Amino acid sequence: MNVIFNRLQRRKKLKTSVNELEQLVSHEYEKMYRIAFSYTHHHDDALDLIQTSFNKVLLSLQKNNNIQNIQGWYYRILINTCKDAWRKKQHEPTSVDISVEKVTQSNSIMTRMELNEIISKLDSPEKEIIVLKFFEGFTLEETAIILDMNVNTVKTKMYRALNHLREILENKEGTL
Repeated sequence: MNVIFNRLQRRKKLKTSVNELEQLVSHEYEKMYRIAFSYTHHHDDALDLIQTSFNKVLLSLQKNNNIQNIQGWYYRILINTCKDAWRKKQHEPTSVDISVEKVTQSNSIMTRMELNEIISKLDSPEKEIIVLKFFEGFTLEETAIILDMNVNTVKTKMYRALNHLREILENKEGTL
């Protein structure tokens, strides 16, 4: 009797977790897309990464549905999936796709490609912190949960990354 009760309770908790995940995806899909796109720079690849991370979460929920913070847990899986895809792509030959619009824009306005290039010069945890904090609007506490770090560590790494970005931009301006 106790086994049946535990099984029913586990199914109910799984159903609740899946519903929370569905609501998260429906409400924050654009944010998830921007995170995935910041790693891939391709629409279809970003969609594939979102789907892959969603599948990983569903499989993990079936094994362990004692997750306290679905949002932070999902974003951690999404970022780790993006990192894995980025590492795999580093070993593949790349092609450059530059449109005429980006090339002819004013030098005083930074293009998205230049911004992505500058941010890509950051190391892994700093890059994620900058993207999550400034481009996706997460708080420092949420960023710490997503990256499984202490809040003070996130602050320190964020300020170091901002200083590094400032140095890169100053060197870039000096060469123009």
